[in-house]
Amino acid sequence: MKKLYFTTMAIIAMTAVSSAQYVDNALLFSQQNYGSTARSKAMGNAFGALGGDFGSLSINPAGLGIYQRGEVSTTISLFNQNATETTYQGNSNKENNNNFNFKNFGYVSSIPGSANNSGLVSFNFGIGYNRLANFNQNSFVSSESSPYSRMDAFAQQTNGIKYNNLVSIDGYDPYQSSVPWESKLAWENYLIDVTNSSTTGDKYATFLLDNEKVKQREAASREGFINEYLASFGANFNHRLYLGATIGMQDLFYDEAKVYSEFGIDEVGTNLKSWGHYDYANNTRSTGVGYNLKLGAIYRPLPVLRLGLAFHTPTYFHIKETYSSTMSSNLDGISTQADGAHKESTPIGNFEYNFHSPLRVIASVAYQFEKKAIFSMDYEFVDYASSKFSHGYSDDFSVENGDIKSVYKSVSNIRLGAEYRLNDAFSLRGGLEFLGNPYKSSAYGVSQPNMDYKFTTYNGGFGYRSGKYSLDVTYSLGDKTNYMYLYHIDGINVDPVKYHNINQELLFTFAIRM
Repeated sequence: MKKLYFTTMAIIAMTAVSSAQYVDNALLFSQQNYGSTARSKAMGNAFGALGGDFGSLSINPAGLGIYQRGEVSTTISLFNQNATETTYQGNSNKENNNNFNFKNFGYVSSIPGSANNSGLVSFNFGIGYNRLANFNQNSFVSSESSPYSRMDAFAQQTNGIKYNNLVSIDGYDPYQSSVPWESKLAWENYLIDVTNSSTTGDKYATFLLDNEKVKQREAASREGFINEYLASFGANFNHRLYLGATIGMQDLFYDEAKVYSEFGIDEVGTNLKSWGHYDYANNTRSTGVGYNLKLGAIYRPLPVLRLGLAFHTPTYFHIKETYSSTMSSNLDGISTQADGAHKESTPIGNFEYNFHSPLRVIASVAYQFEKKAIFSMDYEFVDYASSKFSHGYSDDFSVENGDIKSVYKSVSNIRLGAEYRLNDAFSLRGGLEFLGNPYKSSAYGVSQPNMDYKFTTYNGGFGYRSGKYSLDVTYSLGDKTNYMYLYHIDGINVDPVKYHNINQELLFTFAIRM
């Protein structure tokens, strides 16, 4: 089949059947992890009232005003492993993903102001980047005997489309019409067939018999990140009030490759024989640039107490997406025309749209115990239902935006951190992060499996200071449980897949004070 770039109508056909993808991406592109330095990560990223660490510039930019000297720092994630265990229809599988990356680089300059520590004590400037998200993950899902098939989903979504509209003839290409690409792929691979009139029919079914079971597999590989490149300004007034602002540019990269497969089963004691198999591969790559503004303040009503407040505007992304699909089948015992090997690929889709993430509000408190210990807590409010897509050619994303409001809700994230100074050189740290469930308990009138969503991180580390040099080391363990569907069939309760992710990370931050 001749490959063409999608026209606007083809893009409409693509997005009409991939609404779930955009709803999932709305959360994926909005959840952010502030732990870009070893010290902030060790203390659970509860740095909204502390400052003095480059990671705080992406949390509460007023923390830049805490610096009394210039500094250069960098953080590497020497070990980052994501272990993903899936559970589906009684089968469990585990896949690992290991990667190395640079989490942060920052430069801070401190310009003295008043010499008598009154009024404007200092004005500080910082530039650099912090990594706010890491998408690297591998997963594998399997079922040895599923009572339903994705072919039923293909047939269901094709109902209402005239048979002639699926057939490619001179001057007519279904990919440039409103025909969903999954319908065309399934049709060309003989996975669905018309059940009424062979020329004008619009009802479809699969070749499976009633109650016939199938084997299912899905292998997925994901990689990508969100980096925030920033320029920050901070001011110190009387060592009591600190104000700051960060102008951020976020760099988004997300690549996902999935291969879904189904196989026929030779059922012992019956006449049911394997009909063969088919593979359905999807590849998506999203790249984007977004901009935001962060404003913050830290106030010290007492020498040992700090209160912080920060406001993050939404990040306004412009995203470019490339999308393609390939379906192949090797069938046996279906019909003379269907038996054998088949393959069909969509054109390569190039798609551009805008996305804005939710705004954030962070309130913080930190208390110092006799210059030996610090305890800090951050409370963050985020409304994921306010995420929004727009300007997708002629698609206004009204369906996807409606789904976002139906599926997601506002959350409260709690971050706790503590640091204990053993002496002038060594410090021990620990922290916890409790991220709220962004899913509503029900959507579209039914309960969501993600009502059991959980995301917690456990962090610990130490710091060493010697003169103008410092080294911070942190180990972090993230524990996340969420649920996703491989596909949907109206009227059938398809089982969700349980994803249990354990993410282990070892961070090193090196800094030089100037």
